[in-house]
Amino acid sequence: MNSLVKKIDENISAMIQISMLNLIKLGLKYGIFNKLTIKHHYADILSSSPIRNKPLLKSLLDTYVEVGILEKGINEIKMKNFSYTITLNRESVQHMLPNWVPIFEEIYKMVDYAFITPEHPKILMDFDKDADFWDMRLSLEFNSNYRKLIASIGKLKDGMAVLDLGCGSVSPIEIGRLVGPNGKYVGIDFSPGMLSIAESRIRELRFDWVILRELDIRTIIPRNKYDIVIMSFVLEYLPTLSKVINTAMNALNENGKLIIIEPFRENYPQISAWEFFEKLTKEFTQFPSKFAIRNSLEQTNYDFKLHEIGKSVLVVEKL
Repeated sequence: MNSLVKKIDENISAMIQISMLNLIKLGLKYGIFNKLTIKHHYADILSSSPIRNKPLLKSLLDTYVEVGILEKGINEIKMKNFSYTITLNRESVQHMLPNWVPIFEEIYKMVDYAFITPEHPKILMDFDKDADFWDMRLSLEFNSNYRKLIASIGKLKDGMAVLDLGCGSVSPIEIGRLVGPNGKYVGIDFSPGMLSIAESRIRELRFDWVILRELDIRTIIPRNKYDIVIMSFVLEYLPTLSKVINTAMNALNENGKLIIIEPFRENYPQISAWEFFEKLTKEFTQFPSKFAIRNSLEQTNYDFKLHEIGKSVLVVEKL
């Protein structure tokens, strides 16, 4: 399990470093840094830039402030002296899962089209319209590794009941196969495109114990109890966490486990760089903090133990 944890954490760190590099490339490519040497007001930068999508340009400027490239005063922004170094060592490199790099390169290219219009057809970040692209992302070795970690933490085996909130197109197969044929896997997702891909695989494999539901996880009321509830890379699409955290705890059996996989903000100082690119998906809000999750747990009526594993996993045991 330690190796899986290390792989997840090291790859997330590398994703953020690549995102930082891509942010800097955008500033150079579109002459933003050059303009900032002579113009210091948001309005001046926005009006003088040829970038048509002004809200996205404003988001980029705000991100530069958040990661320390710019400093913000009253209605003005200024360049800071900054340097950026990508840090790799022998240990981190041996944990790298490189097939996410081309995906990040494609998303970087999508920003060029998003600067024209947020509705550009070459932006492939919509869960339904671009379900095939999302399925490709969810099929990456990185994603398979965090699903293996979930299986290890939850000690998943035949006969167990699992509820997967925001299941996507791949987890129903990779997680679902572990609890069948005598158990039950219920996957909830609001995207019919993603669920359609999963359903075709389930039919082909005859996983009768895998059930998929097209629902919004913010409004569901589970009728059954589960041994394990999973939320992997889903909380960043929720404006508030308390309702879905309460739903997850309600759905757990006594001594059941809620397993959350996320790049928690406190552990990754420059995570805003990655968030800029993920915001090409209109539902994206921000990656969650451990503090917000703990606060949401404390608002429930349940006693719990909270365990942190590495920098990207929280396990909540319902007492």
